Amino acid sequence: MKKITMPSNKKLLLVGYGILAVIIGIIIVAFINSQDTDSTTYASRTVPWRHIHGLGIEPSDRTILYIATHGDFYHSHDGEPPFKVDIVRADYMAFNAPPTIGIPLYASGHPSTGGNTGLIKSLDGGQSWERVATILDPPVDFHAMAISKSDPSIIIGFDSGGRGLFKTIDSGTTWETLQYPDVVSALAISPNDPNIVFAGTGKGIFISNDGTKSWTQLDSYQGLLVFALTFDDEGILYASVSNIGLSRSDDLGKTWQNIKSPDLTVTSIAVDSKSKVIYVAGYPPEGFQEVYRSLDDGTNWQLIGTNKEL
Repeated sequence: MKKITMPSNKKLLLVGYGILAVIIGIIIVAFINSQDTDSTTYASRTVPWRHIHGLGIEPSDRTILYIATHGDFYHSHDGEPPFKVDIVRADYMAFNAPPTIGIPLYASGHPSTGGNTGLIKSLDGGQSWERVATILDPPVDFHAMAISKSDPSIIIGFDSGGRGLFKTIDSGTTWETLQYPDVVSALAISPNDPNIVFAGTGKGIFISNDGTKSWTQLDSYQGLLVFALTFDDEGILYASVSNIGLSRSDDLGKTWQNIKSPDLTVTSIAVDSKSKVIYVAGYPPEGFQEVYRSLDDGTNWQLIGTNKEL
């Protein structure tokens, strides 16, 4: 039988086709995998929370963002998708992260069984919570609350039922009732001086320089609803105000600079001044509840979590 020998150039051509087919296959598989990964990552940012009531940063690991919501308590690590951590669900209507290492997380709101929690705290990152004080009977339901960084035993909270503004200087053992300028929607205590307190209201921002014994209204934002107030570690005050949006002041509210923000009504703010990161939570015109972060002072924003079906 005559042996048929294939010309060498045809052999090379077939080998080339084979190599090309392998390369195309690798590219296709890589593309499919990348698409699956992207879609999975994108979809994983959908979280079944209801309303977001507070944001905070863990001082011992500043990549950890705490997210207190109406229903559950979440973490996000370094901008990754949020995940639920609380063992027993509750409505965290007010929330403050620890201002320094070794201080508990504080919150107030409603337990899953109904009623009000009073002031509660967590020593394990929000997994479990215990009652600190009821303050009133029935217990208070703070919707605005602040803790002093320079003296963390000082906590101030405003009861959502309008029953008063309350202050403790011994971490919740005893409480005094304070004068307040109007219904309070947000509170912030200067990290450098616990006697300097800001209150956001439906009529603008008020300042107290004497530990809340007296209040003076700021010239800026008079007549406007204040959604959120917070200080960073360097003493810069951040605010979210109706018709204005996100802004900051480095002179205790005398002057303000606008900050570009996502298309949100911002209701919560947390700032990591050491890492130059700003976190905001709020709702876009469609009404979803979302969290974003900016790594460049508000120029660009990255979605952390949303309850919109993506």
